[in-house]
Amino acid sequence: MNNQFSKERVIQFWDQKPCGTFGVIPENINLEYFLKIRERRYNLEPFINLIAQFNRWQDKKVLEIGCGIGIDGMEFAKNDADYTGVDISKKSLELAKIYFSLNNQKGNLLLVDAEALPFEDNSFNLVYSWGVLHHTPNIQKAVEEIYRALTPSGQCTIMLYNIHSLVALQLYLIYGLFRGKPFVSIKQLFNEHHESLGTKAFSNSEIRLMFKKFSNIKIQNILTPYDFRIRKNVYLPVWFRKIIPSRFGFFTVIKASKTI
Repeated sequence: MNNQFSKERVIQFWDQKPCGTFGVIPENINLEYFLKIRERRYNLEPFINLIAQFNRWQDKKVLEIGCGIGIDGMEFAKNDADYTGVDISKKSLELAKIYFSLNNQKGNLLLVDAEALPFEDNSFNLVYSWGVLHHTPNIQKAVEEIYRALTPSGQCTIMLYNIHSLVALQLYLIYGLFRGKPFVSIKQLFNEHHESLGTKAFSNSEIRLMFKKFSNIKIQNILTPYDFRIRKNVYLPVWFRKIIPSRFGFFTVIKASKTI
């Protein structure tokens, strides 16, 4: 599958199901609609606030790659960051603009491909991307664009999927072993069965290689509710979660600096 066709499939998926909406978009959208999505997001992923540090970037230039409907972007904007959000999905951006308008917040929201950022070198103090870049066909190109767009002392905070996770095990059991395909690769299963076509997941060593141009690289694997989900709204007991090492968490958070 060529990159352009793959990218078109990604756009189609996220236009139909902007992140957090599950494809449920009412005809008349009000603020309550967004606040319910926001509540669900931060209840499921309460660690986002601690990691993103929304209140740290006042008066700083922040770029979010894959802003979706603007939930995290709003937190940056409310904390007086000079915020720019980009996404490849027109429908996601349409909703983000409504959310920002309902909150009387300013935000530069643009239709942009992560592999070709339309910004000058050394433009942003922070580049933030949460669960997005593993959907773009040429993720290495996107990482290089992040490096280019950061100021010489700029930082990035990126979340990617962990291939050595319990979610990966679930994919293997459901779409591999239980279907008589014990030797199928985990990368193929993510590609074909998790969210948009072509989704990727990475080991920590692959991520270090991907971000080799950066300095002060810190990688953290985080256990999430998705690792313990049996089916919709049904999760394994809390005691079980406490015995699983964090290295098997579905989310891998990368924090790194551009030091020149």
